[in-house]
Amino acid sequence: MRKFVFALLVMALLVIATGCESPETNVKTEKSLTIGDVTVHYSGDVSLSQAKAVLGFVRDNFQINGKTDVYVSKSGDSYTVKVTTPYGSADGIDKKTAFYVRIMASKMSQDVLNGAKLTLKLLNGDGKEVFSAESRYAYIESNGITVWYAGVSADDAQKVLDYAVSLVGSGPWDLFIDGSNPYTVSAMSSFGSKDEIGDAEGTYRKMVSDLSERLGGKVVLRVLSPDGEEIASFTS
Repeated sequence: MRKFVFALLVMALLVIATGCESPETNVKTEKSLTIGDVTVHYSGDVSLSQAKAVLGFVRDNFQINGKTDVYVSKSGDSYTVKVTTPYGSADGIDKKTAFYVRIMASKMSQDVLNGAKLTLKLLNGDGKEVFSAESRYAYIESNGITVWYAGVSADDAQKVLDYAVSLVGSGPWDLFIDGSNPYTVSAMSSFGSKDEIGDAEGTYRKMVSDLSERLGGKVVLRVLSPDGEEIASFTS
């Protein structure tokens, strides 16, 4: 039962593929670096090491299929990363992909830019923006389980992570915790609708009770589909 409830394919693999030439990104670039099929263009206030790190992140976290251009710029303490994609318009981006890109914005911020504010944008073949997401979460992980957190302390996030590890042992499993009073904990699931939850409802209700005790406050548990959509919620 545990494996059925918690063995989750957390996020869809976003396919990046393009052959576009000179996309009109309105990003003033001064330098470029190419490794394999990926070229990163970066402005003068972005360091070479940062540009390399962004390029590496894209190669590691996005499936590359053809020449891909990445544009990195900085304004104040905030960064913008634009990636060329095969999507012609926003209509071509499904919910799972949109959810993945939102999480990747936060992951790139922490992994590459020391948690700085980051806006991740997808461009079509003409260099026009078709989707945008801002970094929101920091994250911690253990045993394939990741807790993304915003508006709460790292200590509270660690409590959720420790509990999740004690509950299921290992992932993949992603949970999100937002704010306190009440704490909102969102748990990825393999379920597509509330009707599919079945006997797992008891497990989710236990999670609400246990997390409320560990966090010392009211907890709202949101169960998410693989698309990141809420399909059920339980309250302590």
